[in-house]
Amino acid sequence: MNDFRDSNEQDWPQLDAMKEQMNQIAVPGTIDERIRNGMRLGRQRRRRRTVTRFASYTACLLLLTMVASVRFSPVVAAYVGDLPGLRSLVELINSDKGLELAIENDFMQPIGLSEEHDGIKVTVDGVLADESRVIVFYTLTNMDGRKRVVNVQKVDLATKEQISISYGSSNSNEEWESSQGTIDFNLQGGAAVPDVLQLELKVGKDEKVVTALPNWKFDIPIDKAKFEGLKQTYAINKTVTVEGQHITFGKMTVYPTRIGLEVAYDPTNTKKIFYFDDIRIEDERGETFGTITNGVSGSTIDENRQILYFQSNYFRKPDRLYLRANSIRALDKNKLEIKVDLDHKKLLSGPDDHLTLSDVGTSKEDGQRILVFKLENDNPLDENRGYSLFDMSFKDASGKSFGSGMTGTSGDMFQYFIKKANYQSPLTLTITDYPSRIEGDIKLRIK
Repeated sequence: MNDFRDSNEQDWPQLDAMKEQMNQIAVPGTIDERIRNGMRLGRQRRRRRTVTRFASYTACLLLLTMVASVRFSPVVAAYVGDLPGLRSLVELINSDKGLELAIENDFMQPIGLSEEHDGIKVTVDGVLADESRVIVFYTLTNMDGRKRVVNVQKVDLATKEQISISYGSSNSNEEWESSQGTIDFNLQGGAAVPDVLQLELKVGKDEKVVTALPNWKFDIPIDKAKFEGLKQTYAINKTVTVEGQHITFGKMTVYPTRIGLEVAYDPTNTKKIFYFDDIRIEDERGETFGTITNGVSGSTIDENRQILYFQSNYFRKPDRLYLRANSIRALDKNKLEIKVDLDHKKLLSGPDDHLTLSDVGTSKEDGQRILVFKLENDNPLDENRGYSLFDMSFKDASGKSFGSGMTGTSGDMFQYFIKKANYQSPLTLTITDYPSRIEGDIKLRIK
């Protein structure tokens, strides 16, 4: 185990701790404490079974926005209940403390725009916005009572240069009356938040857009004065070494809705670093803010640089900040490629004995070949994690590149779909995440 601690770190005196406790006394009364307790009691965790679908976009565009169902804690629900147009939003924001703090601190912009087609009303309830992203909160309402599964299937912007978009389903079912969701627009390359977000939505059933229906169109005004200048920047610029792998933490920017941290990996590292299991921001009281788990968790700058996104502590105003991490998923670079013999249904090479090829099947629906892998893994860190093991691009023995359109995970089984074609066996797949780790004790003083 490696141990990295900032050489400037000192234990603060007892008087400072007493002063900090005094600063935390709620005024007036105990309202703030009740809000925090209510928010903690209201948080719920939900397990999800996920199937990842990929469109034919570039790798840069795949890092992008995410649409997710949301649920507010009871106290936050009561808070937004006092804002016109937001009373229907009663679902939790997946335990994102930063967004909860933003709402608690009156950062929500009420909108209240509605449009109805074919008995389906879409209401844009409100937005959370800062210089890095815009989160749109919407409600779908079944106005005529027909039994149907309908949710948002496609999102378009009139101007989408340097604004990334993707979409997902909300929580409607056959008996649905209403459902809520969020659309998270991420700004890239220094793009500015538009004064008006011109948004078009398409609804669909079972992941298919209803083409006969018109688009739901909204011109959403964004009050930039509410967030202009609300960011804090820290130049960390420190390099640590974990099991021989060099990692540099650069600039960290704290926005009201999230934190962005620049991370660079030494090209001479012998291992490919995939993800940090437990990287977090910690303040002087020991409160931690982890990475965003439901939404965009990071973006890639190039092969050796990325930006990691954390839940925001902007409204906490901490006196001291630390960057902490202990476990990092990584794999030797010479083990990143595996080879599959299609003809004999064999795995010719793999990173270790934990990954095996269970079957090579064929889809009855569209004739796609399905590579079925089994990943044996008893690490407690991976108890509820489904791995996206491989890059969506693969090669056959001729060196020609192909693309997979879909992957699926269920328990320890992983499915990789390849289109029906004449491939020269063996196929070469590239690993993009794997349950092998390097470990250390990273603690860097930020503030």
